[in-house]
Amino acid sequence: MSCTRRVFPLRQPKGHRPPVPRWMAQFPDDMDCVFTAYIGVQRRGAQTDEGLLAESVNAAAESIQRWMVEDASSAPASIEQFQVVDGDDVPHSAVWVCYWNEASKYEDSIRRLSLVDIHQQLSPPHRESVGLWCERFTSHLSRVETNYSGLDYLPGLARLPGVSTIEHTLTAYWGAARDRIPASATDQFAENEEPEKTHVAPGTTSQREIQNYHVVGTNPDNLVHIRSGQFWANCPEDEAKAYEETLEPTLRAGLLYLWDNPRKSGAIGLRYLYNRPPTARALEKTCETKESCVAGFFRNLADLELWAKSHPSHLAIYTGAIKHAKKFGDQRKFRTWHEVSVLKHGEAHFEYVNCMGRTGVMQGMSHLQARVG
Repeated sequence: MSCTRRVFPLRQPKGHRPPVPRWMAQFPDDMDCVFTAYIGVQRRGAQTDEGLLAESVNAAAESIQRWMVEDASSAPASIEQFQVVDGDDVPHSAVWVCYWNEASKYEDSIRRLSLVDIHQQLSPPHRESVGLWCERFTSHLSRVETNYSGLDYLPGLARLPGVSTIEHTLTAYWGAARDRIPASATDQFAENEEPEKTHVAPGTTSQREIQNYHVVGTNPDNLVHIRSGQFWANCPEDEAKAYEETLEPTLRAGLLYLWDNPRKSGAIGLRYLYNRPPTARALEKTCETKESCVAGFFRNLADLELWAKSHPSHLAIYTGAIKHAKKFGDQRKFRTWHEVSVLKHGEAHFEYVNCMGRTGVMQGMSHLQARVG
């Protein structure tokens, strides 16, 4: 990849020197792709029957957790667990992200995962209370970029075997993320056409629920996945308070704009997630880990860049982070990071079983269809 002749110039200003150090993931030479699957157990039961809801969701979650470990030969190389805080899903739903570094293990593992079977194996009273979904994709490393503000906490792709980090200077200017994607040397990742809404069959509400019980599909060309994280568990009290009372509300305001303006912003299926201990039960409402992330999709890289460099909601996040860094200087412990993949047509697969209509990409992707029966 380093030998690729550049057609499109870097956007880095001449003589640019980053104000603070940044690192990116360095993948082994023999690794061409990485594989990611987000899997969710959605709580969609009536709040008046919390006991039944908890029993239903935890039964489905335990099936997912068994799937992740039952075959060591194809198990994910890295697993993280979350709880939905807000966004294109139901709050308090459980989510796992699984990463693989080998295609054969990924394919074998996904082949064993049947969301429909898991749902049908629940007792009849439980099925209505549970939705299941999987959003998975293959990322060519030539179309991946990462960025980390420190080395004392490295989640996501950085946890895959053989992955290390390297300091870089492609940061702290508009267009830096694109410059960090190797394939941007020869590919501008052209914009996709405006997405249509997911197909919804005509008929009554009950008929639509039945006909859209199982929704599946793939992605258009150059769909962008992003996972962007915040980690403040190592912060002293004053810095943690500064994040929680100043930076975090600004982040929420930016996300609210994206959720309220999906067609204009290009945001699709964004979830605000709190990281959780791997052993936590699915329905426990613990948000005490001082770690969060935003994960989801954008219609294309240009849409993500436009929001980042020009919209007041993101500029507030950006300037807030700069002020935080200046205030706490070299002693700051607050960590941010992200990973971005630009996906070719058909490299992502989406599946939703008995999910609410606003779950994930269901409202923003035209390449989905409902399976009847």
